[in-house]
Amino acid sequence: MYTIKRAAQLTGVPETSLRAWERRYGVFAPQRNEAGYRVYDRESLAVISTMRRLVDDGWSPAAAAQAVRSGTIPATLDRDPGHPPVSGPTQPNAATYTQRFLDAAAQMDIASIEESLDGGFALGSFEHVVDTWLFPTLEALGEGWSRGEIDIAGEHAASHAVHRRLSAAFDAAGSRSRGPAVVVGLPAGSQHELGALAFATAVRRRGLNVLYLGANVPVRSWETAVRSHEARAAVLAVVTPADRPAAVTVAEQLATHELSPAVCVGGAAGAGLSPGVRELAPNIATAAEELDELTHATRASRS
Repeated sequence: MYTIKRAAQLTGVPETSLRAWERRYGVFAPQRNEAGYRVYDRESLAVISTMRRLVDDGWSPAAAAQAVRSGTIPATLDRDPGHPPVSGPTQPNAATYTQRFLDAAAQMDIASIEESLDGGFALGSFEHVVDTWLFPTLEALGEGWSRGEIDIAGEHAASHAVHRRLSAAFDAAGSRSRGPAVVVGLPAGSQHELGALAFATAVRRRGLNVLYLGANVPVRSWETAVRSHEARAAVLAVVTPADRPAAVTVAEQLATHELSPAVCVGGAAGAGLSPGVRELAPNIATAAEELDELTHATRASRS
């Protein structure tokens, strides 16, 4: 039996993807050891390796899982290095969906933007897609705007389409929100909320009771939200250097409260924000897991 860390090393599939594939596709089911951690047998490793090789050859994870489940693995999968790559189904790969998204944004074609999002979000679990496809695609969108290839109107239209998609995912995860309460949002003056909304969705999918505040939230409103929600943690998204002063003010004010929440920070400009503030991992899958563990540990310490 192998730990998830060892399974990731042996198969070449990151731990976050192993968890996502298990949850979304169910083609392998690791056991749990006495400590409650995942352990994988050789059969599971073989399935994971097959899926990885299909994905590497251009198959979507969903199509690869279906092929494994149905036993329709191409005979050429176990090929020598000199053989041509396996031809997967006709689904475009991640790079194709990114280019379609950018082209649609440049043309301000809302229908095509939505279609590219449909394809992108079908590439794997929510967390996997956001970390490996959506965020890089949004970065490319910003670069296209800065180079003058995409008009600001197209950039806004595409960003709003992503916001609608993330909002729908957040709402869909609502029935799972039975765990510790957390508050997620941006400090006063900060408007770039797509990362915070994606993170709030990932946290909600883990079962936490998430109050998402959105953009441009003043200090007093943070205090009210934490108090009324009896939050175990408050997560500030700090996207740009200009967001830092307001975020520091929020963190310092929350720290003065009796039974103050754990204050966490995420985002490109969040490092070293303030003493006592916990910096979360840069990818949402790991950051959501960290917050889950933190809030449960905080609850246990207060019991």
